[in-house]
Parts: sequence; C-alpha cells; structure tokens
Amino acid sequence: MKILVIGANGREDAICWLAGQSPAVERIFYFGKNAGMACRPKCQELAQPLGISCIIDLARRQEVDFTIVGPEQPLADGIVDQFRTAGLSIFGPTQAAAALETDKAFAKKMMAECHVPTANARLFAAAELDLAKAYVAAIGLPLVVKAIGLAGGKGAMVCRTIEQAIDAIERCLVRREFGPAGDAILIEEFLAGPSGLNRPEVSVLAVVDAFGNFKMFPFAQDHKPAYDGDQGPNTGGMGSFAPVSWVSREMMDQVAQTIFTPIIAGMKARGTPFSGVLYAGLMWTASGFKVVEFNVRLGDPEIQPLSMLLKTDLIPVLKKIADGESIADVELEWKSGAAVCVVIASHGYPQSYRKGALIKGLDSDYIRGLATNGQLQIFHAGTKFAAGSRQVVTDGGRVLGVTAFCASPAAGHSPLAGAARIAYQAAFEIDWLDSGGNKPQLRTDIANSVPPALS
Repeated sequence: MKILVIGANGREDAICWLAGQSPAVERIFYFGKNAGMACRPKCQELAQPLGISCIIDLARRQEVDFTIVGPEQPLADGIVDQFRTAGLSIFGPTQAAAALETDKAFAKKMMAECHVPTANARLFAAAELDLAKAYVAAIGLPLVVKAIGLAGGKGAMVCRTIEQAIDAIERCLVRREFGPAGDAILIEEFLAGPSGLNRPEVSVLAVVDAFGNFKMFPFAQDHKPAYDGDQGPNTGGMGSFAPVSWVSREMMDQVAQTIFTPIIAGMKARGTPFSGVLYAGLMWTASGFKVVEFNVRLGDPEIQPLSMLLKTDLIPVLKKIADGESIADVELEWKSGAAVCVVIASHGYPQSYRKGALIKGLDSDYIRGLATNGQLQIFHAGTKFAAGSRQVVTDGGRVLGVTAFCASPAAGHSPLAGAARIAYQAAFEIDWLDSGGNKPQLRTDIANSVPPALS
C-alpha cells in the first residue's frame, strides 16, 4: 500500500523508518524538509501543499491508501474530519476528540467527569490576572502554570518560587509568549512521588480503535528540561528511554483501568469517540498514578526508543484503526532489552538558535556499524540538505535523536545502561559549528546515565 505521513520531524522520521520495514508498504509520501526521511527506503518527498484541501487533493492524485498524522496542529485544525468527509482513510483523532490535548481546560473537565485521577487545578482567563497572582500566593509551592492551548511542549512551567509563578503567569497572559495558547491558564498543584522515591514523570502511549479497544505500549520516560539535572526551561524533549524498570504489570493494569478505560468511554458517551494514539503523561503518587496531561499523537521523542523495541509491524494496525476496524484481537509484541534516545540540539535551544550548520560524523564507521547490526538509528528532526547538495545541515532546534537498542550488555550492566552507552558514544561522533561558532548542546544524563566520555 501507499501511505502519506503528515509532518517532517523526529516522530515522523521514526514513522517512516517503521513503515519502510513493513512488507505491506510500497511507497511512503511526505512533504517538508527532513534529510533523514529523504534517505529512508520507499520514501518520496512531495511539494508542500497549501492547506488541508490541497493535502486531500495530493492524497487522491498519489492514490494514497491511508494517511498517518504525526504532529498535533493538523489534528487541531480538523484534518481527520476533512479527510473522512472526503472518503479518505486517515489515522488520528477528530478535531473534537483532539481537544484532550488542544484544550487543557476541556481535558481537566473530562477527567473530573470520568473520575480520572489528576492534579487539582483552577482556570484563569486573561482578565483575571490579579486573581491568578493572588491564587499563587494562597495555594503554596511548588505549583505548575500551564497555557491551555498548544505550545510545542513548552507551555507547562514548574514554579518553585512566587517570582517564578508570577513570571510564568505574565509570560502567558501579559507578554503573550505562547500566543492564543496562552489566552487562559491553568494553575495546578505540583504532583510529586512518595517521599524518598525517585520516580519522575513517565508516559504511556496506547493505540485506540473506534470501539474503545486499546493496546498500551511500554512505559517511557521523557527528559523535558534543557539541561542536566532537570534544570533550565522546558523543551519538546531532550531525550527519552523505554521501558521504565520500576513500572510493574500491576501498575500498568491500574493505568488501563483507572485512566484509559474511563476517559475513552467518556469521550464516546459525549458523542466524540476517540481513535488514534492517546498519550498519558503520568506521575506516581502515594495514591497511585495521576495524569499530568494527555496528548493525542505519538510522543516525540518517546516514539524513537519505542520504535526500536517494537517487534510487531505497526502499520497494518494503524490501517485497521483508520478504516474503523477493531483491534481487539491484535497483540503488540516487544523485544526484551531497552532503548535510549539522546537528542542533539542547536546551541541556544529552546530559545534563539542558528540554522544551516554542516553536520559532521553521521557516516562514521562506528555509527554505520551499529546501524547495520540493528543497535542504532539516527532519527532526524531539524535537518535538511544544503541547497544543491546532499550535505546535511541543521534546520531546527532539536536536530537529531540518536537512538540505541541493547538486548544483553556485558555482565554487570543493565540493558538500559548498555543502550545509553551506545547512544552517547554515537552522539559524540556527531558535531557541528553554527555561524556563531557554537557547538551543539545535549544533556549528559538521559536515562540517569553517565556517558562513557565522562565516566
């Protein structure tokens, strides 16, 4: 079959990598600049269409069998609704169902109605600036200030001082750094794990069909702050790993019963059934898992290590969901072992950064050898080819997701430690200098590891 992938970042490169391995896939169409996707088997770049109606025309002209939506913005814009109205097969939630991510106030309302455990929160509009500031002083610290709309993963700000909280409120409601996404904010309690336990936020993805059946992926952990030790501003994700060793089968069953089952049933009951990928960001507390947020697409960079662990051909499963078929009898199989993704970003990310730097080391003997034996994939996010050449240059904030898999490392090391070591050794093979003479940035503690160069 022929598929169309919407989006051209790290998540979509991972989708193309998975699709390229599927015997069911003949051709993969995409649009947007991504040097990694351009080099994937079966991939063909198409001219950038202007708007959803043009994407529909493109899908018809290319005789696309079904479309996979990667990023959240097209879902918020109603691309699934318009494709289905046009009689075309597409994987993803409708605009109304996507509100679980695109409208955090709606998500909180649904969780309350469905008795899904989550943090206590209060909504404030722009006209309630003084009330929001007074509320901060009253509820205690730490707390979280969230823009209610889409903010590229950067709209949730953990505040440990009154000054940080006031600044976060003003970033949204006064300075409008997040645009319409910050028209209103949620101020919510900070969820923390039980005292003495180092259990940070984790995430779990599930594919969901129109009948309410869902299949959960292994738990993953994303590292969002820009710098080591979870310091600095939030980003779209500086690395991730899977599985999470302390999450037991009983914990996974609890999440299925208390989070996925009721929210999926609640969406169906209100006439906006959910199908696609439902992503739950979770915090383990003294009373079990609570939801930090919902997303309605594959996590980026979580899908990168998860894709390295997946044994099942995912593409036919997504096609069944897109066509309104049941996945009740589908079983997703996973490799034993662990996978780690280390993101290499442009200097200055997530604030200002330069583009156009020539990336060196992508074809090193070490990287090619690991890729050949299935232990490593370099997923491209912010890259493109330099004009008139096949040289790869930077074209974004998050540039590469260096992702390694390890099944059985040397004695005395866990698979997770082995995967982290491989990923960091590969990451240190890659380098560039931007026009300001700046080298790339990366965290050195993904998966709580110590890179080989620092050990």
